[in-house]
Amino acid sequence: MTNPLHPYKTLQFLLAFFLSLAGFNRSMAQGAGADSLAAAFNRHPDRWLQEKLFLHVDKTFYLAGEIIWFKAYDVDARDNTPLSISGIAYVELLDRDQKAVLQSRIELNNGSGNGSFRIPSSIATGHYTFRAYTSWMKNFSPDFYFHQQLTVLNTLNNEAPVDSPAPGIPSSAIRFFPEGGNMVNGVPSEVAFKATDRFDNGIPCSGTIIDQQKDTVARFTANRFGMGHFTFTPVRGNKYIALVTAPDGSLTEKLPDAFDQGMVMHLDESDAHHLRITVRSASMAADPTVYLFVHTRHRIRSIEARRLEANQTAFVIDKDSLDDGISHITLFTAARTPVCERLFCKQPARRLHIDVNSAPSATTSAATPGVPTPGDPTRASAAPRTKLSFDLTTTDPRGRPVPADLSMSVFLIDSLQSIPGENILGYLLLRSDLKGKIQSPEAYFANSDPETLQALDDLMLTQGWTRFRWEDILHDKQPVFEFLPESDGPIIHARLLDKATGRPPAPQIGYLSVPGRQFRLSTALSREDGSLNFHVDRFYGNREVILQTHNPADSNYRIDVSNPFSDRFPSAPDAGAPLRTTWKNQVLDRSIAVQAENAYRVSDKYHLLPAPGNDTLGFYGTADRQYNLDDYTRFVTMDEVIREFVDNVKVRSQSGKTVFRVRNALFNLFFEDDPLLLIDGVPVFSGEKVLALNPLRIRKIDVVSHRYYLGPSITDGIVSLRSYDGDLGGYQLDPGAVVVQFNGLQENREFYSPVYESAAQVQSPLPDLRNQLLWRPDVPTDSGGKGRVSLYTSDMTGTFAVVVQGLSGDGLAGYAVRTFRVAPASHAKDPTGPSNPQ
Repeated sequence: MTNPLHPYKTLQFLLAFFLSLAGFNRSMAQGAGADSLAAAFNRHPDRWLQEKLFLHVDKTFYLAGEIIWFKAYDVDARDNTPLSISGIAYVELLDRDQKAVLQSRIELNNGSGNGSFRIPSSIATGHYTFRAYTSWMKNFSPDFYFHQQLTVLNTLNNEAPVDSPAPGIPSSAIRFFPEGGNMVNGVPSEVAFKATDRFDNGIPCSGTIIDQQKDTVARFTANRFGMGHFTFTPVRGNKYIALVTAPDGSLTEKLPDAFDQGMVMHLDESDAHHLRITVRSASMAADPTVYLFVHTRHRIRSIEARRLEANQTAFVIDKDSLDDGISHITLFTAARTPVCERLFCKQPARRLHIDVNSAPSATTSAATPGVPTPGDPTRASAAPRTKLSFDLTTTDPRGRPVPADLSMSVFLIDSLQSIPGENILGYLLLRSDLKGKIQSPEAYFANSDPETLQALDDLMLTQGWTRFRWEDILHDKQPVFEFLPESDGPIIHARLLDKATGRPPAPQIGYLSVPGRQFRLSTALSREDGSLNFHVDRFYGNREVILQTHNPADSNYRIDVSNPFSDRFPSAPDAGAPLRTTWKNQVLDRSIAVQAENAYRVSDKYHLLPAPGNDTLGFYGTADRQYNLDDYTRFVTMDEVIREFVDNVKVRSQSGKTVFRVRNALFNLFFEDDPLLLIDGVPVFSGEKVLALNPLRIRKIDVVSHRYYLGPSITDGIVSLRSYDGDLGGYQLDPGAVVVQFNGLQENREFYSPVYESAAQVQSPLPDLRNQLLWRPDVPTDSGGKGRVSLYTSDMTGTFAVVVQGLSGDGLAGYAVRTFRVAPASHAKDPTGPSNPQ
């Protein structure tokens, strides 16, 4: 893991480190063509840094009044190692109109963090999108933010489940994707297709391809998830139509047009260890040399050149040379023009293996590692209000123990809540590099049978990958990064405008204060467009933020604070399947349980943990002189206090104004220019206003007796007054100051689980109707790959899932799912019996 970087050093870090050359293989002597491709690829600024965020969410179905728990994993997209460049993640719950219902910032430390959302009683029933991103990720497409669909039911109002989708969504559709990008007349072409319903889920279908003479030229049938492919050779002058039979009727769709000139590429697995890329051209070019460029997550894997012989050639790629996950295969002409692209996904061989074994006090049902399985009611069961313990073991692909950062959720599975399909392994190596919805992403890495491998390849053919554009790389286009990584705290964006003209004024220094006993102060110089970027240390909870400038014309300026959350969204949000009205009985039982829990355990469930200890010093550190006023005889005016006690500060009248001067500790002379005057961290630009303060409300005065540099601001010392309550001590802000409410980092909430250690606790009449038995975002395994977690069952009976996800320090991702049953005590077998083998 890397150490967190200071925001001001971020761009230096990006330029110096992420521009380093990735290693790659060449299978033959290449010459200038391959070298220039490699050089262009490696100097492209998009390679400076690509972040990925994965969030382990405790479950996917909630009732109003419940809590959403989540753990964030922030990784380097190249190798999935934990990344420390971002110290804040933005988390949102969006409705189907992509409007935020809940928003929060969570703290990231060394690539991980956690938080929670309490679902309000006013929320509407429906499907919601849970998304997360960092400030740096806002520079790129919102398609690559983390997204997961959650379902919320509100039983506290009379709103019925919605059985219809959002308006304007067609019932079903089919799309066609020529392999490599285009079809070429006279050249055999592989064409993939994907048939979907109104919720973008794959549907079974079959069809025929006919030409304009209505002759059938190809037939096709969908495989898994509505996808498949067929081969045919387009003929010049013909147009092609697909006649499709789908579950809800017939479809007619035009195929993409074929070109008279161009190239076609086709990938097939020649054997278990090699890929064969066949290239065919419609005509011979002046220079028949073509280049095949292969990279995996911005790491060059191979560059190979071949000459077209009889308008075709073939390349062979060793699969062992490819990294796990998605590789990008691009064909270039001799002129370095990209003409074909193809994705290939290698199922992960490097993964974190997580074993979840019941400790001697409990038993669980066996399951294949990483593959969700239903509970087996014939297996041993635990009784309600029983302690269960689980031993966790993490190993690398060779079976050697490895320490890992894990998160664990234990919850009831039934007709409302199934085992979530999203997992960290599939997300980091598959879904995060693809645009759009992927149905059942967990299925593609579940096993390696031919049907699964074919479905995975069909997915590569039908799901566009758009993290960068080759034209930007080849032309060395320099992107403009609007958002910097927030390493140490939030960067608050604002804009300074002249009220009269509505235009930015000449550059001005802006001041941003987070007042209080533990205050923050940041300064920034406005740019030509009026923008201001304030770097603020981490703070927690909802606080007032005060923004102002130091200018005689302050009242003529307006400061607008920008919304820190992203205002960009994917073009096609997940509509979600309709909520079932047949859930009525199950929902009623769950609703009673949630309301009972909120009635009897509200103080325990919503308990907030203390915020991390903040530095009580000011931003200037330890002051050169500190005056605790309670140690002195109290005077009636602030002028008397300063003249009598604060011996390194003098107050005098100059040109009809009251000015402060601080003694320079180095030369024992008073500075000639103004110091920075503060009250609870808020700059005060009028000496008269400081003297007007009631000294009985001031607890302490700090004096910095040397020249101080704070961003673009340079002052001859600092005089900082602190009130007893951090409430500005009665100071009235200048009319030009702007006060806004700003949500800092989220304060962590403690997951509550009752303890049943004594007979009295077991026999307590207080109901325990928890369907979420455990949420642990921080389950580390030690150097021996070992960890243990314990929990207590509730009064709820049924099948419960144990879902564990995590990451090792060297980028191994993995997950495991186990199930166990809770049955009434009269039906439960001896919970101390032997655990089931893995």
